[in-house]
Amino acid sequence: MKKLFVLIVLAIMATTVFAQINVNSSGNVGIKTASPSYTLDVNGSARIRCSTGAYNNLIFEEITVSGGYSHPTIRPSSDWYGSLGTSSYRFGLLYCDHVIARDLEETSDERIKENIKDLDGSLDKILKLRGIRYDMKPDYFNVADEKYKSKLEEEGKNQIGFLAQELGKVFPEAVSFDSTSNLYSVRYTRLVPVLVEAMKEQQTEIENLKEQLAYIEENCCGNNLKSASLGYEANFQSDEIKAQLSQNVPNPFNQTTKINCTIPSESGSANLYIYNMQGIQLQHHKINGTGEQCVVVSAESLNPGIYLYSLVIDGKEIDTKKMMLTE
Repeated sequence: MKKLFVLIVLAIMATTVFAQINVNSSGNVGIKTASPSYTLDVNGSARIRCSTGAYNNLIFEEITVSGGYSHPTIRPSSDWYGSLGTSSYRFGLLYCDHVIARDLEETSDERIKENIKDLDGSLDKILKLRGIRYDMKPDYFNVADEKYKSKLEEEGKNQIGFLAQELGKVFPEAVSFDSTSNLYSVRYTRLVPVLVEAMKEQQTEIENLKEQLAYIEENCCGNNLKSASLGYEANFQSDEIKAQLSQNVPNPFNQTTKINCTIPSESGSANLYIYNMQGIQLQHHKINGTGEQCVVVSAESLNPGIYLYSLVIDGKEIDTKKMMLTE
């Protein structure tokens, strides 16, 4: 009688257990599902426990967030605990839509690098880039949950960045192509070293221009150039000569520009000289006549840059100003 009772209990227990576990003809195992679609198909949350210790490794669950849509979630059993992969066993690729992290690190140890070279021409390359503002196309978000899809579409509006195809023409190292999704991606962190070197190149150019201006102020065209090279309007007048030199119009210019000046009636000779920032004379315009005069300067023989022009009457420098030629 006891044996029969034990057999009945075991049968009931087995029926209860196997009612929760199903194996179909394909060998798929289902827990709390009668029709498993995967090798292991679990209908509900699953917990993976550590062999030792008080914490669980990983919890799979579904949570509902504000707005009424649900997220299937993989999380550790405790906040600030656990890791995804190890230094010896790394994930090869992670697909995700949005990343929120306190910190982000990239392995950049000198000991794992070779063929190390300085970046050249970074500023010129940066100037070729086009930053854009854009909206993501709604059909990019292939999400079944309509509420969550609407949220993603709203977040995808008014974004800033680059077009990967354009960026790849200048920095192919910062662009990758995923054959699975058939989409290009941008590795924005790879542009940081380029930006650093571009700023350094630009600062070098600024320092060189400062040195050139200082040299010109001290050595070129007399001491009156100091006021002119600083870029403000200077209406210099001596006791003997009353004359005026105006700022060129337009400024900057790319084809021609006009320079107006006033030549006193008692003047013997008047000349307008064009200099580069090294103080080398590039053009000479003889002014015939007195009173209000206009000199037209052509950009044909000049390269884009900053130039100085001086009005000299009867051998005396009246004023010097700056003008800019663009491409």
